[in-house]
Amino acid sequence: MLNNMLKALSNRNYQIFFTGQGLSIIGTWIQNIAVSWLIYRLTDSALMLGLVAFAGQIPNFVLAPFAGVWIDRWRKRTVLIVTQIFSLAQAALLAWLTLAGQLEIGHILFLSLLLGCVTAFDVPARNAISVEMMAKQEERQNAIALNSVTYNLARLLGPAAAGILIPVIGEGNCFLLNAASYFISILSLVALRLPAGSPRQQALAMRQEFYAGYTYTFKQLPLRNILVLLAIISLTAMPYTVLLPILVTQTLGASAGTMGYLLAVSGLGSVLAAIGMTARKEFQGLEKLLVVAATAIGIGLLCFMLAGNIWLDSILVFILGVGFLILVVGSNTLLQCMVDDSMRGRVMSFYTMTLMGIGPIGSLLAGWLAGQLGVIHTLALGGVCSLAGAFFFGSNLSVFRAQACPIYVRAGSLPSQEDCRF
Repeated sequence: MLNNMLKALSNRNYQIFFTGQGLSIIGTWIQNIAVSWLIYRLTDSALMLGLVAFAGQIPNFVLAPFAGVWIDRWRKRTVLIVTQIFSLAQAALLAWLTLAGQLEIGHILFLSLLLGCVTAFDVPARNAISVEMMAKQEERQNAIALNSVTYNLARLLGPAAAGILIPVIGEGNCFLLNAASYFISILSLVALRLPAGSPRQQALAMRQEFYAGYTYTFKQLPLRNILVLLAIISLTAMPYTVLLPILVTQTLGASAGTMGYLLAVSGLGSVLAAIGMTARKEFQGLEKLLVVAATAIGIGLLCFMLAGNIWLDSILVFILGVGFLILVVGSNTLLQCMVDDSMRGRVMSFYTMTLMGIGPIGSLLAGWLAGQLGVIHTLALGGVCSLAGAFFFGSNLSVFRAQACPIYVRAGSLPSQEDCRF
């Protein structure tokens, strides 16, 4: 069983990629927590937390679909090296301004916007290259799950480390640690032994290639429904992390350490769910898990109305961690199994836009609603919307399966339609 769970790690390139990206993501989470805590400490504003999150993520909505065209044209490792260099520069500048005592909220907004522009290229390229390293379909599915293990282990360790480090070394040195983690990531990318190959021929104009990717993605019901469900959850449920500083201070009367603890518990739930996903041999049936995950997210957010102590909050964020992980990994796996390699960058860019680009609108909305309705009622509203999304997706499962079958065959994920299971 263990060999099946770690199948992708038998690939040398993926071993190096897995290690370098894991360390970098830990650094990113340390910086994310430090930035959130610094903003709330300086401004005491829920709206400002939402605004900074909006600035950091809105480029994914605007740029990611177009970034996918370039990712399909360029060598993906080159794209990633460039994005990591820019990310290192952003973290280093943030550290310098903080340690020099010159940091202002305008600097944070600008640097968050800059990092968001970089991420619009980085995430789709990272999703695409990790799958393309694998020759077999089972290895590709395992790589997607292991990517989530990496992310969620980092999500577990990063906030916990930030909760310890912020009171000891301050936010500025946390940013410096993140800059160092990007340097390690760059070294790991340089160490990859990938075929020289050549970028795909640019037969069409960029506008035509963008439209081809859009048509390919949104005119196929299975791909479209997955992205619609993700959009609903990204808009209404995922911004709960932006509200955690308020939840911690207003309902628990606690500090940065408690926020780091809750995020770590959520990360633990995600890690355990990711380990379970790595053990799966089949991608068929994941569509049912998406319905279960969206339902669990909705119920978890609604139950914050009954919370008010650290133990119940811990249970709820654990459930949310499990639900978000299954939703993200399951949808990623299904999309990757449906897509042709020539379209992979563009489909992953729409996935990034939906998962990370719609989130900033939700973050801004959540920050405003928390000021109007209170943090608990804002979370409950997100829960209702998540349940509505689960109902939408679940009510179309029979049509989804019928139309997904020939798509799997065309993409090479199944040998024939006789292998489809309904």
